[in-house]
Amino acid sequence: MAFKRLEIAGLRGFGKEQAVEFAIPSGESGSGLTFIVGANNSGKTTIYEAIRSFITAHHAPSFSVGKRNVNYHGGRIHMKLIYDNGEYISIETDKRNGSQTEITRNGRVISPQDLESRIAILQSRRYVEYSFPINNGDTNRASYLRNQIANAPNRNYGLISFEQRIRKMYQNKESFDSLLKQALGYDPNWTIDENDHGEHFIKFTTGNQYHTSEGVGDGIWSIFTICDTLYDSKPGEMIVIDEPELSLHPAYQKRVMELLKRYAIDRQIVVCTHSTYFIDMLSLTNGAELCRTVKNESGQIEVHRLSEKSKQQIKGYSDNYFNPHILGNTAKELFFVEDGVIVVEGQDDVVLYQRAAEQLGITLKGEFFGWGAGGAHNIPSILGILKDLGYKKVAAIYDGDMKDKKEKAEKEFGDFQFFTIPTDDIRDKGASKAREGKKGMMSEKGMLKTEYQAEMKGLLTQLNECM
Repeated sequence: MAFKRLEIAGLRGFGKEQAVEFAIPSGESGSGLTFIVGANNSGKTTIYEAIRSFITAHHAPSFSVGKRNVNYHGGRIHMKLIYDNGEYISIETDKRNGSQTEITRNGRVISPQDLESRIAILQSRRYVEYSFPINNGDTNRASYLRNQIANAPNRNYGLISFEQRIRKMYQNKESFDSLLKQALGYDPNWTIDENDHGEHFIKFTTGNQYHTSEGVGDGIWSIFTICDTLYDSKPGEMIVIDEPELSLHPAYQKRVMELLKRYAIDRQIVVCTHSTYFIDMLSLTNGAELCRTVKNESGQIEVHRLSEKSKQQIKGYSDNYFNPHILGNTAKELFFVEDGVIVVEGQDDVVLYQRAAEQLGITLKGEFFGWGAGGAHNIPSILGILKDLGYKKVAAIYDGDMKDKKEKAEKEFGDFQFFTIPTDDIRDKGASKAREGKKGMMSEKGMLKTEYQAEMKGLLTQLNECM
């Protein structure tokens, strides 16, 4: 059984019930990935915390008063993990508004030991002690995870008993190092050594020099912990990583993303992220899911999901070899803007509207979508993505010869704002064999024409007002 859906109500900022849909792997690269994005303090880590509650443990999860949202049934918590065959596990707090919970599977009470054993988690705070004892403790993956849940709060400063996992890595060094090499980009040379006090540490050797684990950057440690969640996982399991990008150089982020895509062929991998490098467009076209968390005006968290229609639009963009920038890294910043997005036709518009604002002494609010939509015909697709993900402050600017397309989009997306400039293009463009010349509000070199200064000022002022 795969994990299909998670429902959350009453936990921290979740007042009304919200749902996260999980991607189910299909054998395609990245098909099992679920990307969770959103601003700080918008609920991403709370989703991680909710998933963590469904891992088999010695004791049932409890939720102190500070974690219970009074906007849901007076402070009760309800969570349900639903499988792809319709079965489910639910966790609910005491009907008398206490912190204790009752766990049921398909309506029948079960013990915490009967919770899910196929979920692995990696928190964002991944501090590991630089020296540690090595004993004969249990290095089993499931035991380690139970130990994390039993002995550490959800937002603990670091990982508990990770030294046991280091010993497991060392016992399976060949397979672990193969994964580590792919993430680091070079052959790792490490071993476990002992200091004069009988404590153990990881020793790294580079050429004729070596250094201890204390001298290793946080990024290398982070990669160790990420690889640990992957290397002994099994097909059909779920791996949840909160902010995998922490302390990682972009080159490392790219390589780790490739690892996740490969493992997501037959595993479910959930990534809560602030990094454009951990959003993969090709995976979305292969079945991956993306949801965005938003804190609304009343302070409650909403979860918005990218629709299947928008994924198909993304596939069309991915196949556009003439405009590969449309969904490039700059465009992926769209998923991390708090709100206020300006969609324009092309890259000229992105540059020149900002230049016009500078010439008029106006500070533009809002963020431009990437380097433009790649043409007026693409704007509705971008607006559809923004609507899916719960953006409210969105504006689109069309050239003067695209009024029919503007009017059509305006009917479809009535909550967004639309503008048309008085000329056929933002700037003058000379005639060529392929096209007729066009007159714009700005010269070919990007200077705002005197006769259009008032109209441009009015447009930019209205744009700021809706942002």
